[in-house]
Parts: sequence; C-alpha cells; structure tokens
Amino acid sequence: MTSNKLAIVQVISQARFSGAEHVCLNLSAELQRRGHRVLLLCKSVGGFPEEARKRGLEVRTPSLSGKLNLAAPLAIGSIARRFGADLIHSHLSSAALWGSLAGRLFGIPAIGHIHALNTFFYYRFSHFNLTCSDGVRRAMLAQGADPARTRVVYNGIAPERLQGLTPTQPLLGELGIDADARIIACVAHLTARKGQIHLLRAIARLRDDWPRLHCLLIGVGNLRDMLLEQARQLGIAERVHFLGFRGDAVSLMNCAEVVVLPSVAKEGLGLALIEAALLGKPTIGSDAPGIDEVIDDGTTGLLVPPADDAALADALRRLLGDAALRQRLGEAGRVRAAARFTVAAMTDACEAAYADVLQRHRRA
Repeated sequence: MTSNKLAIVQVISQARFSGAEHVCLNLSAELQRRGHRVLLLCKSVGGFPEEARKRGLEVRTPSLSGKLNLAAPLAIGSIARRFGADLIHSHLSSAALWGSLAGRLFGIPAIGHIHALNTFFYYRFSHFNLTCSDGVRRAMLAQGADPARTRVVYNGIAPERLQGLTPTQPLLGELGIDADARIIACVAHLTARKGQIHLLRAIARLRDDWPRLHCLLIGVGNLRDMLLEQARQLGIAERVHFLGFRGDAVSLMNCAEVVVLPSVAKEGLGLALIEAALLGKPTIGSDAPGIDEVIDDGTTGLLVPPADDAALADALRRLLGDAALRQRLGEAGRVRAAARFTVAAMTDACEAAYADVLQRHRRA
C-alpha cells in the first residue's frame, strides 16, 4: 500500500456490466476509501455510471466510443489535466487506446489494464500495462509487449458481494426446482468460446445415473436458441434452466454443489470461478490459461481438457458422488481465493504498480 495519496483518473469503455466493469468499480471505490482522489470516466450506458455514483465516485461521461474517435484522447487528457491527475488508468481496449494517447499528449503516465485476451495494438502506447492473469500476460508478450512494462494483477472480488445471499430453498422454489435436486451452475456468456455445448453433452451422459440433476445456465448470448434446441435433442430440456442475466448470480451459484466453466478457449481469469471459490464451492474448469490460475487441480477443483464431453462428465460424476471431496476442495478453494483474489489484494498490487510507474516517469 502506498503512503502517497494520488489523483487517479480511471477510464473504461464499457458495453455491458460484466467482469471488467465490476473490477473497475471495486478498484476505484477501494482507492478512494484509501484516501486517493478518483475520477471515473465512462460511457453513459448500462447503468454503470449510476452504480458508480451510488458508491460515492465522481463520474463523467465523455464520448469514448469507437476506435476512430480521435476526439477522445483530447477529451480525456483535458479532463485529467484539470483534475490534476497523477495517473490515467484505463480498462478495456478503446479506453486503453484513448487513455494512453491522452497520457502521451498531456504528459501524464498512462496504465492500460488488459482484462481478457486481446490485441496488443490497443495497449502499445501505454507507459505500463497490467494483465488480469499470467495467461493474458504471455499472450501480450507474444505480440510484442515489453516484459519490463507488463505485470500481472489478479482481479479481486469484493467480499460484501457474498453477504446477505438469498436462502437456497426459496430461490430454487421460484425456479420451479424441487428441494432435493442436485444442482450445478455455469455463469458465462452464451457464446461458442464458453463451451456450454460440452456441458450439455456431459449432463446428457449423466442423465440415467443422476435423475435429479439440474443445471443453471446464467448469462446471455447469441447461442441461447441453439443451446435450447441442443438440450431438447439431448432429452435434458427439463433439467437445464436458461436464466439469462441475473443480478443475483452469486445467490444462484450458492444453490449449486459444483460450479463449472467449460470454456474451449483461453480465459482472462474467470471471475465466476473466484466467486464460487469464495462461496466454498468446488469448481470444474477447462485446463486452459486463465482458468488454470484460478483452479489448483486436485486441490481446489478439477481441470479437464477443453471440449472433452466425456472428461467433463467424469469430473462431474466424481464430485457429485463424493460429498467429502466436495467439502475438501471447496474449503481449500475458499482459503486460496481469500488470500489471492480479493479487492484488497488487487488494490495493493495496483498501488505498487502506480509507485513504479511514477518513479519511471520521474526518471524519464
């Protein structure tokens, strides 16, 4: 934790309210709580600025949209200069591009925060870059990022998000699921790269052995209709619940015995798996960069080969059939997540990065 109180402009070019947006809000609020001055620049969409103001953050909404919005760096830089900013910290690709160019134009150190596998071009003008996982860092280095100016800062979850959860039985009753059902949950956008099709096929393999098994699919995406039809064809439509976007996704995960992320591609990090771990839930994920940094295979959860329906079914069978194993993995995951993936740990790491960037800037 730095003892120097800074003026920090946080910039995000959000399109929805998802993982990176939660990270930006949690970080901004914690920095302000620690005594830093924080100004948040964002787009005026998705309820994001309203939520930021509820948390006591100062918010402005300049035009940040579009990769050809050449006025954006001037707007960001002008606002940052009037704010007396020591740093510009940008999240997501458009914001990082414009925030870093603003920093170059106005002589303010600029940090780009890379929350997913992305194209390094949008971050190449930053003075320093943070990545949400080592998998993302390696991907950026492969595209030409400077190792000395690229650092991992793991995303953190706010523990208060896990407090006051809706009791399990009433929530299942609202969904029309019997109290004695066996529940697994998956929180992810319904897209091909998230791999829900393989989860459905794995559930079909378990259909006869686990007649009370139900799956909660929490998220929206362009594959919803295809996945619905696939569930019908597999004969498991009555067991798979497409719940769309849910503000109570954490409460729904708390209903599950196992939380699954069956991605077929690399992940930035997998915030839902961190939330599940903090809830004490055992997790199953694909053995891919990003996910393998959240799940310690055999200790906090199980890793399976991506796009392997049989392996995923075997992992589910193993956990569903062994309550002691679920308890052991869930508790180990909770302890590990509480030490590594909290807002406090993330903010500590960001403050350390800020100190390094400012020292570099003064030397330059």
